[in-house]
Amino acid sequence: MQRRVSYVHSDALTQAADRLPSNLGRATLVDRLISSLDLIIIDPDTAAPAERGRARTVPPQPATRADLVRFHDPRYIDAILGTHDDDSSSSSSSSDASSSSSPPPQPTFGLASDSIERPNKRRKTDTDTLGLQDDCPVFAGLPDYARLVAGASMTAARELRDGRADIAINWTGGRHHGKRGEAAGFCYVNDIVLAIMELRSAPQRALPPSSSPSPSPPSSPRPLDDAPSASSPPPSAPATYPSRISRVLYLDLDLHHGDGVESAFLASPYVLTLSTHLHAPLFYPATGALESTGPPGEPRAKGAYHALNVPLEPGAGEDTLRRVWASCVERVKEAFQPDAVVLQLGTDGLAGDPCKEWNLSLSALGFAVERVLSWNKRTLLLGGGGYHSPNAARAWAYLTSVALGRPLPLDTPIPPDLPSSTYELFGPDWTLDVPEAYGVRDRNGDESLGRVESAFEGSGVELP
Repeated sequence: MQRRVSYVHSDALTQAADRLPSNLGRATLVDRLISSLDLIIIDPDTAAPAERGRARTVPPQPATRADLVRFHDPRYIDAILGTHDDDSSSSSSSSDASSSSSPPPQPTFGLASDSIERPNKRRKTDTDTLGLQDDCPVFAGLPDYARLVAGASMTAARELRDGRADIAINWTGGRHHGKRGEAAGFCYVNDIVLAIMELRSAPQRALPPSSSPSPSPPSSPRPLDDAPSASSPPPSAPATYPSRISRVLYLDLDLHHGDGVESAFLASPYVLTLSTHLHAPLFYPATGALESTGPPGEPRAKGAYHALNVPLEPGAGEDTLRRVWASCVERVKEAFQPDAVVLQLGTDGLAGDPCKEWNLSLSALGFAVERVLSWNKRTLLLGGGGYHSPNAARAWAYLTSVALGRPLPLDTPIPPDLPSSTYELFGPDWTLDVPEAYGVRDRNGDESLGRVESAFEGSGVELP
């Protein structure tokens, strides 16, 4: 069966995401490679039937302040959007940031030299500043970035919730460290939490039975209640609603623990968070231990065993991922039986990333996506970390092809029709593949993995 894939995209979204200080220009690189590999339909209304094997592009609806405060603290959002004037501190507005005589410093994030702090060792910040310093500085375009990246993941979630797609993709999203009232770990808004909330809300657009939904972006702001928009056209046939999504499995494959998402849903029995990540002394964010399985208290407390973690050692490669997938991830999926899956695919664990902690291959991430899609659940694919931008573009282009059900060969050449300044970034091999690096020791042996697997054998995951 052909998968209906929605790819959230607009020039405004790409330009906004390009300004993120930790990933300058990455979004353009990703979009250019995906477009050059002919994986998306820019104009679905004019596409020939033979082209329907590509993803349909959907423009993001920017998040409103009301959308953002469904999870985030209003004071924090006011500071992000530049509309808050606190007597005790001066919050920079978008005009302040863009008109300042001296632009904000561009941090190196520890990627230029081992002698300065690496991105996994963020300095402790003063919470009174809402985290808008150090690794999360205020930058020109921050309000647009927050609205568009959060809105893009919410738009993708609505594509799934309302039955217009089987798979939805937002590679600019996946900002899993964002807290309710504080920026953290290069993450200013937690688009993942907002998207999961959107997934679990009532469908808002009826679908004629046995017909393909028409791709029509909303023309006015989405109502915040469960009622369909008054401006929505009536269905052309007796309407049925897609089944409502209740249980959501959030699966995080980033190098770092998905702490912001875990804490947001810690007490919810309807959202199970499962994070595979490096867990080592002093490694950011210093959460996600094997023993952490949900809210403290009685073993049967609300949300118990619904915040699970697969902590791994340095050097993890494809064999390790495949092993814990079989022994841990599949076990959790079978116990929880989700209605939908949200998969965060940060690329900072790939071989060659400046974090230099894991040694995953591109085929390892492809394996994970193929396994998730084999579950036949509505699936949201999101980006995340990744500080080697060409490799992030390679990965997300390849995973887009996997989502479409026609995975590109890993030796696919990088298209030479890319702009020369872009093309040269993919040297020296100019192919799609990101193989494991030779000589890297995988410290995840039978003893450490056995401890993880033993815990999951008796994890006690229960259906809500």
